[in-house]
Amino acid sequence: MSPRRILVVDDHPVVIDGVRTLLADCPDLELAGEAGELATALRLTGELQPDAVILDLRLQGRFAPETAGSLKAAAPRAKVLVHTSSEQNEPVYAALRAGADGAVFKDGRDLLPALRALLDGGRRYLDPRLRTDQGARRASVPGPDGVGAPVVDPLSPREYDILRALALGRSTREIATEFYLAESTVRGYTKGLLTKLGVRNRIEALAVARRAQLI
Repeated sequence: MSPRRILVVDDHPVVIDGVRTLLADCPDLELAGEAGELATALRLTGELQPDAVILDLRLQGRFAPETAGSLKAAAPRAKVLVHTSSEQNEPVYAALRAGADGAVFKDGRDLLPALRALLDGGRRYLDPRLRTDQGARRASVPGPDGVGAPVVDPLSPREYDILRALALGRSTREIATEFYLAESTVRGYTKGLLTKLGVRNRIEALAVARRAQLI
């Protein structure tokens, strides 16, 4: 059987080096490519059609929920495994809801078992250290202050763009100019992300997004 081909996406060279070293000792797994930024990751995913993509939880300021769906669209058969060093679980759960197939910590302990579980069994794999009863029920997970961080529905890439612009204090008109959109379109995206975040206004949206580590 030919080795399964793995694409690793991370903007930290030391992480890529670590994954490369792990895969070098695995005859059933092969490093097919490396990417340190989103555009390259999407291009290589489409070109290489890897069996699995190891995706950094946060790549160039974008969380995995923004990119998992795009990677799956570029290579529908690829398994997307989120690679995280964060102790906050909500971004991981958001990535799973957005299309990722599993998640592991970056310490390397469970990376190979996770890849093989996804590739052989086809079921989702979640690092045992990321599992909580709340997460299993799509309820809240502990935030840094001990208060449950909110669970949110996955935002579209454009909704994330709008959310980040709101975090920078930009007005509807400024956002429309930046993204070449009509102001009415920006208001529509804003209304949609407010609904997904379960809030009534921009101030509440930013508070929820920060607690969920979406910005």
